Amino acid sequence: MTSVTESSENSGRGYEVELPRETLLSFDGDELRARVFYEKYALRDLTGKQVEKTPQEMWRRVAHEIASVEKDEPKRKEWEEKFYWLLENYRFVPGGRILFGAGQPRKSTLLNCYFFKIREDSIEGIFDFCKEAARTYSYGGGVGTDISVLRPKGSPVNNAAIYSSGSVSFMELLSTTTGTIGQAGRRGALMITLRVDHPDIFDFINVKRDLTKVNYANISVKITDEFMRAVENDEEFTLRFKNERVEVYRRVKARDIWKQLVKSAWASAEPGVLFWDTIKKESTTEYNGMEVEGVNPCSEQTLENYGNCCLGSVNLSAFVKEPFTERASIDWEALTTACQYAVRFLDNVLDYNADRHPLPQQRKASLWSRRIGVGITGLGDMLIKLGLKYDEDATIEFVGNLFERIKNVIYDYSTELAKEKGSFPAFDAEKHLSQPFIQRLDDRVKEKIRNLGLRNAALTTIPPVGSGSILAGCSSGIEPVFALSYIRRSKSLSEGEFKVFHPLVRQYMDMYRINDEKQLPSYFVTAHQIKPEMRVKMQAAIQKHIDTAISSTVNLPEDITPEEVEKIYMLAWKLGCKGITVYREGSREGILETERAAKKKAEQIQFERPRVMEGKTIKLRLPQGAIYVTANFIEGELKEVFVTLGKSGGDEKADAEALGRLISLYLQHGGDVKNVISTLKGIKGRYAAWDEGIQLLSIPDAVAKALEILATGGTEKSGISEQIKGTGAAICPECKESTLIFENGCYKCLNCGYSKCE
Repeated sequence: MTSVTESSENSGRGYEVELPRETLLSFDGDELRARVFYEKYALRDLTGKQVEKTPQEMWRRVAHEIASVEKDEPKRKEWEEKFYWLLENYRFVPGGRILFGAGQPRKSTLLNCYFFKIREDSIEGIFDFCKEAARTYSYGGGVGTDISVLRPKGSPVNNAAIYSSGSVSFMELLSTTTGTIGQAGRRGALMITLRVDHPDIFDFINVKRDLTKVNYANISVKITDEFMRAVENDEEFTLRFKNERVEVYRRVKARDIWKQLVKSAWASAEPGVLFWDTIKKESTTEYNGMEVEGVNPCSEQTLENYGNCCLGSVNLSAFVKEPFTERASIDWEALTTACQYAVRFLDNVLDYNADRHPLPQQRKASLWSRRIGVGITGLGDMLIKLGLKYDEDATIEFVGNLFERIKNVIYDYSTELAKEKGSFPAFDAEKHLSQPFIQRLDDRVKEKIRNLGLRNAALTTIPPVGSGSILAGCSSGIEPVFALSYIRRSKSLSEGEFKVFHPLVRQYMDMYRINDEKQLPSYFVTAHQIKPEMRVKMQAAIQKHIDTAISSTVNLPEDITPEEVEKIYMLAWKLGCKGITVYREGSREGILETERAAKKKAEQIQFERPRVMEGKTIKLRLPQGAIYVTANFIEGELKEVFVTLGKSGGDEKADAEALGRLISLYLQHGGDVKNVISTLKGIKGRYAAWDEGIQLLSIPDAVAKALEILATGGTEKSGISEQIKGTGAAICPECKESTLIFENGCYKCLNCGYSKCE
């Protein structure tokens, strides 16, 4: 029987759930995968009681629900069994909203994300967007938008302000809407983009240098070919904005924009870049109202206004026969069947979800283009099983051929589905066949499109498969394996720390009875071992066969230079990538306890307090009395905290003093104040208060917010961007373990399965 106890940590979930025995057995005792299933995807009733205990129950529920839209009972039974086969053993990993929402009694969309525009350059247009975004978040969907429609800073306005504060000034409002609606349960996700030729581009690039701003949004720049050529040739570039009321033109050096963009990406992994002309040229939907105008929060879907992400990923790792041997090969028959079933599965999701969209415009757009995204995950694991090294030219050629074959299988089945159920309503054979991507399909497939039509306007993508890849026990998307192992803290302090191996590594080690990863073959390469240019070449080879886009991350060593990041961006553009995301190790705050980091921590010297320390004190007002928090620094580093409650005597005063002493002890032994802040913030007590716009929920919460102001220059706002910096990964905002990694353009936790994108 499941037991639920109050968690001692403010983890965001508020409870620590003891997993049922049958759940653990379903995952061979792998608690992480079991917990991801049980806490994120297993069905609950309206009272919150867990209904499902095994993935088999989840697969049956999802297969039954998604097959329910077939035309008659025999078809429904046939496809329920076929969909069950598809889902079984993680051959196919649907988007998280599908696993959660199919058969769900709660109000929830099955589609992870949407894009919609700010309708016009006005206050009304901005707040209409916020209203629609809030409704979308409340249904569990993420949102992408573009602020290029908003007039630049300094432009005249017809109100008391006289001059506009600019497009960038409204990003905080959009971000706050996202963070506010997402606080209870699944946090909202937001992508904000801006054209590179918008006059506010410099402010946009640098907006997130201040870690207290725009915490609940990803940001990316829409890059044009004109701009890239100007950078290459060191030419001037025109910034322009024009509507019926405002006209702004300004000439700047293209490389001035470029250098700031590269420097910001090097320093903080943002903004990302979208090669917008490539996206438009390679889009299959540039007609009949389906023209792409933006992207979803993780950028793998290029979308029309109110377009959606109906996603699921075929797990390549599940289709290798005789892995880790010289006879290893791909099971082409099973892989082909899985790709075909995946098309029908996602197409059915569109009908199943037709009345579950947050907004009527989203329903209309989804059925007009019937856009789906059959993705791929587990590529890194598949290559290792086949004995192929990720970063070799021969492997990249092999992967290109693999994806070409998969692309044609998927498109071929969409024509068969069109024959059975009809083409998408916006379909125009001549216009569709004229698109460059479609022209590269096999001649046989193109002829079938001409004669039979096409069920879906766009079909393929590479999404981040954050917690979904943990659930399936495979590498994420097209990423190489992030790390062969990582260090995890035991729940029991007496047991200390222990090593956790990537599931594939453990499988190989068990098969060949080895105990040390140093004995692994050379083709067990990880993300940080791969040369950046090889990583870009792999993405480009795959992009040729993906009609939308790819969410992926080029992981870089800490000592890489901005000039090398610049080369990566330029190479990505020249090779035809639709976008690129880089993550330099140490560019964000936090810790993944790799052995290198653990060793560094162990070498911390004993703290010796100097006689004089420099400090700052802040006073906050609580119902219990004024609380004074003093922070003392040595060479700018916080080492000592005193907490005093104004009222004399009482247990609360003693508790406050003890809290300060414990924080000081932690800081003096190598601890990071950001960890203190993220741990204490949000703890609720009996009383709450407001002090100059800051909400104080308890004494610990007040201490956290005081330290945020004293030590980081922040406010009460906090987000993942404030917490991540260090060794290539971070402290998870939910479980507080040092196991949050950045890959596929998204964050996911290797300990509790938290994902920013699902």
